Amino acid sequence: MSTRLLRGLAAVAVMTAATLVTAGTASAAPATLTASTSAVIGSPAQLSPDLARNVAGNGADARQQALAAYWTPARMRAAKPDTELPAVKAALADRARNQATSATRPQGPSGSVAPVAPATEPKASGSTVAPSDMSTQAYYPNYPVGHPVARTSGKVYFTLSGGNYVCSATIVNTEGKSEVWTAGHCLTGNRVWASNWTFVPNYNNGSAPYGYWYATQLWTTTAWFNNNNDFANDVGSAVMARSNGWRITDYLGGQGIAWNYPIGQYDYAFGYPAASPFNGEVLTAENGSTYDGGGGTIYMVNYMTGGSSGGGWLMAFDGNWGYLNGHNDFKYNTLPQYMFSPYYGNQVADLYNTVRNISS
Repeated sequence: MSTRLLRGLAAVAVMTAATLVTAGTASAAPATLTASTSAVIGSPAQLSPDLARNVAGNGADARQQALAAYWTPARMRAAKPDTELPAVKAALADRARNQATSATRPQGPSGSVAPVAPATEPKASGSTVAPSDMSTQAYYPNYPVGHPVARTSGKVYFTLSGGNYVCSATIVNTEGKSEVWTAGHCLTGNRVWASNWTFVPNYNNGSAPYGYWYATQLWTTTAWFNNNNDFANDVGSAVMARSNGWRITDYLGGQGIAWNYPIGQYDYAFGYPAASPFNGEVLTAENGSTYDGGGGTIYMVNYMTGGSSGGGWLMAFDGNWGYLNGHNDFKYNTLPQYMFSPYYGNQVADLYNTVRNISS
């Protein structure tokens, strides 16, 4: 990490004491689905009203075509990290004033689901070159397009209150083979849901080598949906529609997931930081041990910024596959070297067990 880059990170501090990595809300009221547990809440993925009017009654294909038309390269480039959302800044300023001091501990027996390779080796299209300008990236891990961790990681685009924003997410292995895992605030905020939710696996310098995948359902914990100061429960999952007949995990593979493991795992964090000094154009990575962040959170040394939120932390990572046991979630402006995540405990088990059998 260069001195120049450290100075750049210090300069991104805003007037609040903390800043969320990325967040998402939408104007449409949720249409809640029946969940298998009251700890989890879901909604059909919404189009923004202007798109919905254009595709009403015309089926899933029309919906996908509308989203593909909406997310033009210009709109994708202009999508903002969450650091520009005043409501989110206020929520984290409140957390900064009232930091929880209780120790974070496992909440029950540990559990895990192993990663899975794709059903057949997928074919990439578009640009497969490494970034030509590395100067704005703290660390580019040099995973080529098609590498398992690169193609199971991706950039998220969504609409919120008339604006477009970015997050990160990870494909996770489930029986339904249709789920990506992210932060709850990349799906909902202030009791409303994001719209136009789109996942671009292995995004690389403006190219989408494995296409665009559109959400059919969004899920998060009830605790997060009802209280956006509750970052210990800020986890979420999106169910992705099929693309060319493929379920996303069958096509690209999925990382594993683990909960109620001891703090102190050595994790590899991945994401698409878009806030300065990064540009959101390449997959970025950090690695290190996790520590107790108090109040149901953990943290690690991780310089990523806005836009990386929801990007997975993989433990037991063998260079290709690992187990999600955290994600980029929030950080304090006064401590830009640390990234926080919810501790993956019972809330993750509840959410995972709710969505694991949903298939597109």
